Amino acid sequence: MALAAAGSGKSHTLEALGGLPVERQRFAVLLAEAMRSVADEIDVPESKVRNVLYRLVQAGLLQERRAPEARKDLARTLGPSLADVDPVPYATVEQARRLAALRSSLLREGAFSTAAIAEARGMTSNNARQWISRHRKSHRLFTVTHEGETLVPAFLLDKGLEPKRESQEAIAALRQVGEDGWALWAWFATPSAWLGGRVPAEVLATDPERVAESARQRAAAAA
Repeated sequence: MALAAAGSGKSHTLEALGGLPVERQRFAVLLAEAMRSVADEIDVPESKVRNVLYRLVQAGLLQERRAPEARKDLARTLGPSLADVDPVPYATVEQARRLAALRSSLLREGAFSTAAIAEARGMTSNNARQWISRHRKSHRLFTVTHEGETLVPAFLLDKGLEPKRESQEAIAALRQVGEDGWALWAWFATPSAWLGGRVPAEVLATDPERVAESARQRAAAAA
């Protein structure tokens, strides 16, 4: 037939491929000729060229067979579609918003940075950090961290930037149950039922013992 006229050198190949469709036979013949041509050009045995081609074909077939299973593994790893999953629960977002609003509100009441305390007291920054640390340990003040900076709430310091002794007992009582930093500042700035709805930070100047007792009651309730 048409392929038989291609040349006597192809007869063996055509006999071996006789059961294939004509188009595949033609491709096989062209492939065989290409392998012989490549072998001649690079001066290597044709068998080595066939061996390389065989390995490439086998690798492709292996990858094709593994592809469906690989896709299944990927699907199992990824789990549900992202369209079906809320990456951040609504409650978490709302809590973050409330915390951000609370912190902004507290910061508006005033706070001193380490650098501000150092400048006002005529200290080096290192001495100011040590000063803050010493008064923290004695429960005379507490600090919060905002944007990587340590801040001391302004209501804890008098006009000379000395810690007010009135807040010491309340701070100590609440720290014993793990309240510190922003949570502790929020307690001082929030109306308390134990103070008849008054704000602890505002009551300190007139009735520090009542604030201390309110803090102890809060601590007992949280324990």
